[in-house]
Amino acid sequence: MLNAKQQATGQGLTALSLGIVIVLYLAHALPLYFYNVALPAILRHQGVDLRWIGMLSLLYLPWAFKFFWAPYIDRFYIQKLGKRKTWLFVTQIALVLGVLALAMTQFSYGLGVFVIVGLWISSFAATQDIAIDGYTVESFKDADYRFGSMAQSIGVALGSMIGGAATLWLYQYYGWQYALTSLAVLTALTMLAIFFIQEKSTISTTAEAFVDTRPSLKRAFKRPEILWALALILCYRVVEAPAMAMLNPMLIDQQWSLSQIGVLMSVIGAGVGLLAAVSAAFLLKKIPSTQLLIWAAWCRTALYAVMGFAIVLGWFQQWHLFLALCVVLMLAIRYIAMTALYAYFMQSASKAQAGTDFTILVCFELLVYFIGGAFSGFLAKALGYGHFYLVLAIGSVLSVLLSQLIISQIKKHKLRQKNTVSHSEENP
Repeated sequence: MLNAKQQATGQGLTALSLGIVIVLYLAHALPLYFYNVALPAILRHQGVDLRWIGMLSLLYLPWAFKFFWAPYIDRFYIQKLGKRKTWLFVTQIALVLGVLALAMTQFSYGLGVFVIVGLWISSFAATQDIAIDGYTVESFKDADYRFGSMAQSIGVALGSMIGGAATLWLYQYYGWQYALTSLAVLTALTMLAIFFIQEKSTISTTAEAFVDTRPSLKRAFKRPEILWALALILCYRVVEAPAMAMLNPMLIDQQWSLSQIGVLMSVIGAGVGLLAAVSAAFLLKKIPSTQLLIWAAWCRTALYAVMGFAIVLGWFQQWHLFLALCVVLMLAIRYIAMTALYAYFMQSASKAQAGTDFTILVCFELLVYFIGGAFSGFLAKALGYGHFYLVLAIGSVLSVLLSQLIISQIKKHKLRQKNTVSHSEENP
């Protein structure tokens, strides 16, 4: 591997670049959404305790800590192959092998096998995500970040459809091995998108220039944009993870079949998510990403309250369509928020170390999300689903108020920064 610096320049929006980003995010979403959507429903169907299902969220800890090796993904690569292509090929091959290994397992082997293989898949998918995020930030101009974020949401939604709904359907009718082998084949096919990547770079010819500008965590954490973004993530995402983690187990306990859950979560839900992501991208042309986040958060709060009261009053047992509507609305709100949040991440990341900056923000977001998901089972078991969602509604109100306070501080920082630049230009 060679050590080099790449000065990335946004190449603008094209149908090819947008399609590549969608397929790349689909590639790592396929196995991840099997673990996130299909496996919890399958395990609950097998009678596994809610607490163990919630703890499966800890399999994604590599995603929370991948910022430790993100600078090395930005620094080291095979020059002839390409900065992003190097890691995309390596990680994609590892993902295919991981899914094939999972296909060879059986439930009689115990949860230990699922954990080991899950950590393998999660670690390589997390590493691949660093390269994908870096490529996305480098490939688009600032004005097109909303479309890059939209492409990411579309790829994730398609991954949820195929890795979640399609795998559940194949498992129910054809068995475990057939379902997982099919997933491995689809994961391998997405590798074709890597061949269409065209990377442009200019390599520094002086060692001094490289040392001064090479990607590092220290450089990232010195930037106020990153610190404010971390604070916003903590306040905004802390209540969303528990709500999402308990959706599938709640549906199982409401006597929904695996195929019904698959259609609802990963076909209807993801389809609505696609529309929500596209809508969010066009809304972001007119309003700031932080404003769209606040709107989504208030909608989220109201929905949690409605779901809590509906469960306590027994409405969902009488009207399954009402439950389905609430679930779909939750997924739509999540996709809108995710598109806005990731557009904000792209705006906050420096192109000098796009993979590192973006990864730090995503890692912290996922750390907050996974910890919340890990404890969700204990909270839902202690309170019951109804009171669980009512507590989350109250927490969401506090989350929105704190997020608004942080956003106001971000705006003040940007204004001070703009005034400083203007003053410097007037007085060179």
